[in-house]
Amino acid sequence: MTPIIDVLQPDHVNLALSAQDAAGAIEEVIDSLDGDQRITNYARLREEVMKESAPVIFENGCGICLAHGRTETVASLVMAAGRSNEGVPYPGSKDRVRFVFVAGIPGAFTSEYLRIVGAIVRMCRDKQQLRRLLLAKDAERFVALLTSGEVKL
Repeated sequence: MTPIIDVLQPDHVNLALSAQDAAGAIEEVIDSLDGDQRITNYARLREEVMKESAPVIFENGCGICLAHGRTETVASLVMAAGRSNEGVPYPGSKDRVRFVFVAGIPGAFTSEYLRIVGAIVRMCRDKQQLRRLLLAKDAERFVALLTSGEVKL
């Protein structure tokens, strides 16, 4: 099992997204992965992530966008995250997206990606955990909350 802390590093967390639309928010989040040593071809990863419409899950009135790209241009599962304080409008939804997660997934890590996404969604179902994520003051705390929530599951 790959823990969230090994996949999502604080340097890849933006707790003040400024984008005003879903595509812009995904771009803003993925940009933090540029230069990550686990990525052999950032341009290709970006292309893979941006070519598909990202699914959104709503928990407790909070949208969670899960953009990803399946590609062998990443040596291991990588993830970046962003939080919008105002929320980003998402096409076809009345609720706003507050969290954006972007992942690069090599073929061998598909099940790990699904496990981590499932853990994040379950944490957001818990109103107290969701509130803590929404109020986290810094990226280290945000990742620590996700990691502690993962351990409790």
